[in-house]
Amino acid sequence: MKLKAVLVEGDNKMKEKISLFLFILLLGMGLLSCAGHYRVMVMYDRAEGLKSGDRVYWENKVIGSVGSLERNSRGRTLVPLTIKNDFRHNVTNLSRFLIQADPNKPGNQSVTMVQLKGEGKPLPDGSVVEGSTSFSIMLEKGNHELLGWSKLFQDAVDRLEKEFRRLAKKEWQKELEEQMDGWIRELKRSGEDVRRYFQKEVLPRLEQAVKDSLQWLKEQGKEKDGKPLEEKLQELKRTLHS
Repeated sequence: MKLKAVLVEGDNKMKEKISLFLFILLLGMGLLSCAGHYRVMVMYDRAEGLKSGDRVYWENKVIGSVGSLERNSRGRTLVPLTIKNDFRHNVTNLSRFLIQADPNKPGNQSVTMVQLKGEGKPLPDGSVVEGSTSFSIMLEKGNHELLGWSKLFQDAVDRLEKEFRRLAKKEWQKELEEQMDGWIRELKRSGEDVRRYFQKEVLPRLEQAVKDSLQWLKEQGKEKDGKPLEEKLQELKRTLHS
């Protein structure tokens, strides 16, 4: 009996040692994992369907993932990004973060890190930064690229005006609706800078294009067919002021 008791006690001690060893091992792995990552907190007006687990890209490489989103009292969304340790020194005060469709996971969103020109300073762990849009990045990169972006808007309207004369009016109306859908999506994720520019430089020409289309439909006795176009224009205007 004594021998059996000794064996049982020895077995229990061995189990305790193994359990302690496993606990220390797991703790060490956890600490190594934490040491291998750091976080940047990005504040957005609109999260654009982003969710926990979505990827973070830089130069077509996956450099991290999105954490649990938090909404503050002002309706803004704080998005924590966990960055792999190999890339932490690439995240600087000149890094910008914009939400885009994930190029490798259809139906999912992602965060893309873009670098402005210059040698930036690495951001400390836990830094809070403002989120960006493609247009706000253009603004920061300078007037030359801003002019290029503005030209894209104007070229789109020029193309629509030319196609008004070339295409069948029904086809042109569809083109116009699709173009407005694209602008609505861009405006929803853009800041005040792009909205001000769009309202001043693009909206007047767009309204004229819609007016021309509605006038043609009226002359054909098809005023009802212009209803979707009017509704799309109103949606765009509401987006500008949302």
